[in-house]
Amino acid sequence: MNTLHSRHVGPAHCAKLRHKGMYCEADSHTAEELARYRDPIEATAFWCACTQKAFGPDGLPVGTDQCASGRGCCEH
Repeated sequence: MNTLHSRHVGPAHCAKLRHKGMYCEADSHTAEELARYRDPIEATAFWCACTQKAFGPDGLPVGTDQCASGRGCCEH
């Protein structure tokens, strides 16, 4: 299985959480540079790989704050 990597989605998040930045290699910055210059306002559009929508199988919105351990539909 091919694992998608992202500066927004990490191991603490649901394995089904997606955003379009996961499918391109355009970011040439180091992790330290990204952490230093990251915009505090989240503008990334997320979707669930299960529903292909901005809400999960439970009908609730998806995002880095919502899709983590403790949510019934969360997969790791």
